[in-house]
Amino acid sequence: MKSDFANSFYLFLFSQVKGLGSNTIISLLKKCGSPQDLYRQALTGSGLFNNTVSEQLRDKNFISAVKKSFTDLCEDYITILDPLYPPNLKNIYDPPLFLFYRGAIALLKNDYLLTVVGSRTSTDYHRNCVHNIFQDLKNTPLIIVSGLAIGIDTLCHKKALENNLKTIAVLGSGLSKDRLYPQENVGLATEIIQNGGLIISEQSAKVQTQLYHFPKRNRILAGLSKATLVISGAEKSGTLITAQVALDEGREVLALPANINMRLSYGPNKLIKEGATLLDSAKDIFKIYNLEKNCSAKKILFKNKYHAKIYTLLQTESMNLVDLSARLDLPLAQLNIFISEMEIAGLIKSNYFNQLEIL
Repeated sequence: MKSDFANSFYLFLFSQVKGLGSNTIISLLKKCGSPQDLYRQALTGSGLFNNTVSEQLRDKNFISAVKKSFTDLCEDYITILDPLYPPNLKNIYDPPLFLFYRGAIALLKNDYLLTVVGSRTSTDYHRNCVHNIFQDLKNTPLIIVSGLAIGIDTLCHKKALENNLKTIAVLGSGLSKDRLYPQENVGLATEIIQNGGLIISEQSAKVQTQLYHFPKRNRILAGLSKATLVISGAEKSGTLITAQVALDEGREVLALPANINMRLSYGPNKLIKEGATLLDSAKDIFKIYNLEKNCSAKKILFKNKYHAKIYTLLQTESMNLVDLSARLDLPLAQLNIFISEMEIAGLIKSNYFNQLEIL
């Protein structure tokens, strides 16, 4: 989709002027009408702009360069003036004037967008929780929004696809294959689009990716959705930036609690301490979105009493084979048989620390 050419050009022109932010442009548009009308008033010396801005708008070389950049835009886009622009995003501080996209742009108007963010590194605990939560989200109208980064973001997009949920990736880079970051996820981005999803960015295809683009895009992640779910994050992380934007905009924030001794638990635990909703099941998400779904725990049928005892112990804490053998007063040889049976049944697994834990 390409918006109204004239107004889109003048909006793009104002977005390239140094000293003009999106809030100022939006405020001026409310007074003057269309971007084209605003430009006409700027040329008449109406006093709307300071000398620095006015000089740029009268600079023919600057106007010519902007026209070339605008003509070279090769992605579909919507502007903040378009009906398809998401209302939730329009209401944040400093909303992007342009959103470049590939895929199903109509998803942005959906009322069931849920942003899920987390760290670039993760533990078995975080991965298992994401797996279980997304299984419970299956067959709901929820649409998962995340940042396509390596780690939890990637996992969330993949789990959404596995559970037949639409997903939206918000990038800090341009959308073309040579610009898309991270490059490892070019294939995932394609899969998202092919399955009825969407990738978006405020960066056009030819803009060189800069480090500051990534924390800046976090306001879009938080701004799109009614709620943001934080899976993991260290003390100083982009995850906490996204959560803070959501809080500042009056959106719901949920956080997954975790071991206080783990570095990646700091962010979620801090948010819970400050009033975020503690997430212990998908029911907490359903409550925010007024959805009803039966997520009652499935009854497990154990093969024998030792399977039940092992599972009960591992519900309390992860354990290695030696400690588990001592607690159950079972020889290691016999215990290994039970463990193998339970692993095959999908009840337990061995984690990174060679401890057994439930799935």
